[in-house]
Amino acid sequence: MHASPSPTMWRLGHWQPDSARRGGENEVAQRQRERALSLTAGLPFLLRPDGSPDTDVLAFCASPTFKLLTEQTRESYAKDLRLFLSFLESQSIDWREATWSDLLDYEHWRRRDPSNPYPISGAKMARELAACRKFYDWQQARGLLAQTPFTTNFTANGVELSRLQTKDARHSRVKWLTPRAYRQWLHVGLEGGLPDGRLDPSWRGRSEGRNAAFAELLWTSGLRLREAGTLLLDELPALDPSAQYIRARIGQAVAKGRGRDFWMSSVARQQIDSYCRSTRAMLVTRAQAAGTYATMPSAIIVTRTTRNRVNLVEADTGAVREVAFDQLTAGERRRLLIEGPTGLEPAMLFLTETGLPLRYESWEAVFKQASLRCQRLGASVSCHPHMLRHSFALRMLVTLIHAFDRRLGLSEDERKDYRLLFGDPWVLVQTLLGHAHPETTRDVYLEPVQGLQLELFLNADDAEREYPQMLSEHLAATGIVAMGGDA
Repeated sequence: MHASPSPTMWRLGHWQPDSARRGGENEVAQRQRERALSLTAGLPFLLRPDGSPDTDVLAFCASPTFKLLTEQTRESYAKDLRLFLSFLESQSIDWREATWSDLLDYEHWRRRDPSNPYPISGAKMARELAACRKFYDWQQARGLLAQTPFTTNFTANGVELSRLQTKDARHSRVKWLTPRAYRQWLHVGLEGGLPDGRLDPSWRGRSEGRNAAFAELLWTSGLRLREAGTLLLDELPALDPSAQYIRARIGQAVAKGRGRDFWMSSVARQQIDSYCRSTRAMLVTRAQAAGTYATMPSAIIVTRTTRNRVNLVEADTGAVREVAFDQLTAGERRRLLIEGPTGLEPAMLFLTETGLPLRYESWEAVFKQASLRCQRLGASVSCHPHMLRHSFALRMLVTLIHAFDRRLGLSEDERKDYRLLFGDPWVLVQTLLGHAHPETTRDVYLEPVQGLQLELFLNADDAEREYPQMLSEHLAATGIVAMGGDA
């Protein structure tokens, strides 16, 4: 039986710019090494459990192969590789000597070993193996290794097959909430209510306005966590009291794959505006008085904003550059400061209680605490951020399919005409989720939607049923959804 790798865990760090460190001979040498490796701020890297460097592992972290991955993928791969290296360390195995058998042991420990309290799914295992394979393939390509744990074999007919394949890998485990369950989770978990609908007099929450606005944004837009959690003030669409939904834009650097338009409900936009005018404004004023932004490490000052581009000045060096909103990464967005009504303030929308930008990963803990509160108070509902994306997609699909195929009472020919006019439900949801192909949407959501259409529809109130149909008509009328036949 293999032990948990925790006692011998490799360390995960992120490169800091030169100006963020103190001086000294060691620091000077370190900066010289970093410049030689073309390391950039925020780039993840790994150190041995004792903090010492492994130059070959660091070389991979500094390689174009790694740096050209998206920011989110780099972070995920670094964490996955860290876990595998730590597992090997716990077995006193140097990663250069790892074999196929060690990889099988790791797969067993991650998925089936009784000593592992958190076994993972086949899909998660496949992603971890992909990270490790990229690392080993790169080391082999540079001549360090003659073979890797991922050495392939050949079938009799010459077709190359992986020696380790995850048989039950699926695109996703779709977990979702009905509108009724979501409202209960929101009321009890984030807003400090009680399961019977009353307010909890003992509630002492200070960020419920921010948290409720963020949850409503995910619930009504289907945005991914990073997409919503890195929104800038300048990316918010203007308030329109007459609109049911408002169009906005997600930048390519924080989206998954490509930038895209999205739609948030007017309710979510109004909640965000209330948060900005109250809690956020108070936090900014307090942080300005404390000098938080004047001493913010590696700050980037926005000097001018146009429709699609921003002019930036590095506060530490004075370097000036112009970039498109699409190119701003999550790390850069956390460093952006804009000139607000009362002085410099963060460009990012959601802030911590200290007035600094909230890392998008922190929302996982916010949602977890809300779910734990629900459990303590006897409300049998829990939620994590991606569940709201799944819920949005399923709600859209179910209500649209129901409207197209049942509720309208149309004949088969009439349904075809209706889809020609307003677009196929799958294509609409594909557009809203930002999937490149409708097949991706079907692969993820077809199975759960088949058995849950009626339950979800009956649990929706009138507004929830009407919103998808109104949105589909709007998108078709503006030419955003492809028209001209079923997908």
